[in-house]
Amino acid sequence: MTTNVYKGNEIIYLPVDKILPNPYQTRSIFREGNMKELVDSVKKYGILQPISVRLINNRLYELVFGERRLRATRLAGLESIPSVMIELSDRDAAAVTMAENMQRTDLHYLEAAEGMRILYEGFKYSTNEISHLLSVSENRVKELLEFCRFDRDVRAMLMDKDIPMENARLLLRTDDSAMQKSIIDKINKLGLNKDKTEVVVNSAMRTHRLAGNSEKNNNEARKQFNEMRLFTSTIKQAVGIMNESGMDTNYEMEKNEDEYFINIRVKVQ
Repeated sequence: MTTNVYKGNEIIYLPVDKILPNPYQTRSIFREGNMKELVDSVKKYGILQPISVRLINNRLYELVFGERRLRATRLAGLESIPSVMIELSDRDAAAVTMAENMQRTDLHYLEAAEGMRILYEGFKYSTNEISHLLSVSENRVKELLEFCRFDRDVRAMLMDKDIPMENARLLLRTDDSAMQKSIIDKINKLGLNKDKTEVVVNSAMRTHRLAGNSEKNNNEARKQFNEMRLFTSTIKQAVGIMNESGMDTNYEMEKNEDEYFINIRVKVQ
């Protein structure tokens, strides 16, 4: 196993099985074609640029920069990789990981959103701080953070079906995950653009509202029926008491579509 250390540049050849993944890495899409080219290059020339790691303890390291290079090294069957050790806090490690990711042209908007969420919620960076750190507008940061409202299954569908960001943004009009999944399926199967997706979203929300109003009306009708039943029961009890006391009392009730008619006749001796 190679263990050469170059003092000037602090380059160390580390065993790949001693390097843990970066816990703040949100990238999950690595283009197969590009990775194959990199693996072939590693097999032929080795790793030309060292990765960066943090020392976790005396035996293990944690990756900071160089996800693709580390993956390619493992796929190429190499046992060690040139590395540079750097000292970073967890907070700073999360920040520089996200800053590096933002340089990638193939970074998915949901991967960017998740990275910003880690900074915002996990390490209490403000949206303004994230904006300066990543060299994007604060409005862009806030817009991407909104995508974190999607639950895990919806996010997975959006990535798997490769739904464009402008279509996904329209799904944020509802928090109903079942509705979101149904619309994602339609976008994927029918190849809907932004305008057609908006029509589908509006139609689904309108149908949902109507169904909700119908259920509300049904609940109200059941409530009124229960209240009416309690009221008529009270009247029947009162009529029964009057008859038991010797008063000749008769009770009748009729109902049409909109009204109840209650007649109580008391025979005067």
